[in-house]
Amino acid sequence: MPLYELFAVAKPRLAGGQRALVEIMKAVGTQIQAANGVITDIKYYGERPLAYDIRQPGARYSEANMWQINFAASPKTLEEVHHTLRVDERMLRWLVVKRRPYDPLPSTVQVARAVEKVAVPLAKQEQLAAGGAAS
Repeated sequence: MPLYELFAVAKPRLAGGQRALVEIMKAVGTQIQAANGVITDIKYYGERPLAYDIRQPGARYSEANMWQINFAASPKTLEEVHHTLRVDERMLRWLVVKRRPYDPLPSTVQVARAVEKVAVPLAKQEQLAAGGAAS
Protein backbone atom coordinates (compact mmCIF):
# COMPACT_ATOMS: atom_id res chain seq x y z
CA MET A 1 0.00 0.00 0.00
CA PRO A 2 1.35 3.43 -0.89
CA LEU A 3 1.90 6.06 1.79
CA TYR A 4 -0.10 9.30 1.58
CA GLU A 5 -0.33 12.65 3.37
CA LEU A 6 -3.68 14.40 3.47
CA PHE A 7 -3.44 18.10 4.34
CA ALA A 8 -6.85 19.68 4.86
CA VAL A 9 -8.21 23.17 5.46
CA ALA A 10 -11.66 23.50 7.05
CA LYS A 11 -13.78 26.58 7.68
CA PRO A 12 -12.94 28.58 10.81
CA ARG A 13 -15.30 28.93 13.77
CA LEU A 14 -17.34 25.85 12.89
CA ALA A 15 -20.72 25.38 14.52
CA GLY A 16 -20.04 22.75 17.14
CA GLY A 17 -16.42 23.89 17.53
CA GLN A 18 -13.77 21.23 17.89
CA ARG A 19 -16.41 18.51 17.90
CA ALA A 20 -17.33 19.33 14.27
CA LEU A 21 -13.70 19.16 13.23
CA VAL A 22 -13.19 15.85 15.01
CA GLU A 23 -16.28 14.59 13.18
CA ILE A 24 -14.68 15.33 9.79
CA MET A 25 -11.36 13.76 10.78
CA LYS A 26 -13.14 10.72 12.21
CA ALA A 27 -15.14 10.23 8.99
CA VAL A 28 -11.95 10.24 6.92
CA GLY A 29 -10.12 7.98 9.38
CA THR A 30 -13.00 5.52 9.48
CA GLN A 31 -13.02 5.30 5.68
CA ILE A 32 -9.30 4.62 5.58
CA GLN A 33 -9.51 1.91 8.23
CA ALA A 34 -12.63 0.34 6.68
CA ALA A 35 -10.65 -0.16 3.46
CA ASN A 36 -7.85 -1.93 5.41
CA GLY A 37 -5.71 1.21 5.42
CA VAL A 38 -3.40 2.21 8.27
CA ILE A 39 -3.27 5.68 9.81
CA THR A 40 0.30 6.49 10.83
CA ASP A 41 -0.09 10.05 12.14
CA ILE A 42 -2.69 12.75 12.80
CA LYS A 43 -1.76 16.38 13.39
CA TYR A 44 -3.97 19.36 14.19
CA TYR A 45 -2.39 22.75 13.53
CA GLY A 46 -5.23 24.84 14.91
CA GLU A 47 -7.05 27.81 13.45
CA ARG A 48 -4.43 29.74 11.50
CA PRO A 49 -4.33 32.73 9.18
CA LEU A 50 -4.17 31.86 5.48
CA ALA A 51 -1.56 33.19 3.06
CA TYR A 52 -4.41 34.41 0.86
CA ASP A 53 -8.17 34.59 1.23
CA ILE A 54 -10.23 31.64 0.05
CA ARG A 55 -13.44 32.74 -1.61
CA GLN A 56 -16.60 30.72 -1.88
CA PRO A 57 -19.98 31.94 -3.08
CA GLY A 58 -21.13 34.48 -0.50
CA ALA A 59 -18.12 34.01 1.80
CA ARG A 60 -14.48 34.92 2.17
CA TYR A 61 -12.11 33.19 4.58
CA SER A 62 -8.81 34.61 5.83
CA GLU A 63 -8.40 31.97 8.57
CA ALA A 64 -8.99 28.23 8.63
CA ASN A 65 -8.62 25.08 10.71
CA MET A 66 -5.68 23.05 9.41
CA TRP A 67 -5.04 19.36 9.96
CA GLN A 68 -3.10 16.47 8.47
CA ILE A 69 -3.48 12.71 8.35
CA ASN A 70 -0.66 10.42 7.19
CA PHE A 71 -1.79 6.99 6.10
CA ALA A 72 -1.18 3.93 3.96
CA ALA A 73 -4.09 2.82 1.78
CA SER A 74 -5.04 1.60 -1.67
CA PRO A 75 -5.56 4.17 -4.46
CA LYS A 76 -9.27 3.22 -4.52
CA THR A 77 -9.56 4.49 -0.94
CA LEU A 78 -8.33 7.90 -2.09
CA GLU A 79 -11.36 8.29 -4.35
CA GLU A 80 -13.65 7.66 -1.39
CA VAL A 81 -11.76 10.12 0.82
CA HIS A 82 -11.93 12.78 -1.92
CA HIS A 83 -15.67 12.21 -2.25
CA THR A 84 -16.22 12.52 1.51
CA LEU A 85 -14.30 15.81 1.66
CA ARG A 86 -15.97 17.14 -1.51
CA VAL A 87 -19.51 16.72 -0.16
CA ASP A 88 -18.69 18.14 3.29
CA GLU A 89 -19.58 21.85 3.20
CA ARG A 90 -17.27 22.56 6.15
CA MET A 91 -14.18 21.83 4.03
CA LEU A 92 -12.41 24.60 2.09
CA ARG A 93 -9.45 22.82 0.48
CA TRP A 94 -7.41 19.62 0.75
CA LEU A 95 -4.41 18.04 -0.89
CA VAL A 96 -3.28 14.43 -0.93
CA VAL A 97 0.40 13.79 -1.64
CA LYS A 98 1.91 10.38 -2.28
CA ARG A 99 4.96 9.92 -0.08
CA ARG A 100 8.05 7.96 -0.92
CA PRO A 101 8.72 4.94 1.23
CA TYR A 102 11.55 5.53 3.64
CA ASP A 103 14.91 4.28 2.47
CA PRO A 104 16.55 1.96 5.00
CA LEU A 105 19.33 3.59 6.97
CA PRO A 106 22.85 2.37 6.18
CA SER A 107 24.52 0.13 8.73
CA THR A 108 27.24 1.57 10.96
CA VAL A 109 29.78 -0.66 9.21
CA GLN A 110 28.90 0.90 5.84
CA VAL A 111 29.20 4.40 7.30
CA ALA A 112 32.55 3.59 8.94
CA ARG A 113 33.95 2.23 5.65
CA ALA A 114 32.79 5.30 3.74
CA VAL A 115 34.40 7.62 6.29
CA GLU A 116 37.59 5.56 6.21
CA LYS A 117 37.83 5.93 2.41
CA VAL A 118 37.80 9.70 2.78
CA ALA A 119 39.54 10.20 6.12
CA VAL A 120 42.66 8.01 5.64
CA PRO A 121 43.82 9.62 2.36
CA LEU A 122 43.04 13.06 3.80
CA ALA A 123 45.11 12.33 6.93
CA LYS A 124 48.04 11.17 4.76
CA GLN A 125 47.87 14.37 2.72
CA GLU A 126 47.88 16.45 5.90
CA GLN A 127 50.91 14.52 7.24
CA LEU A 128 52.81 15.05 3.99
CA ALA A 129 51.93 18.73 3.97
CA ALA A 130 52.98 19.13 7.62
CA GLY A 131 56.23 17.18 7.03
CA GLY A 132 57.05 19.19 3.90
CA ALA A 133 56.40 22.50 5.67
CA ALA A 134 58.62 21.54 8.65
CA SER A 135 61.69 20.88 6.43
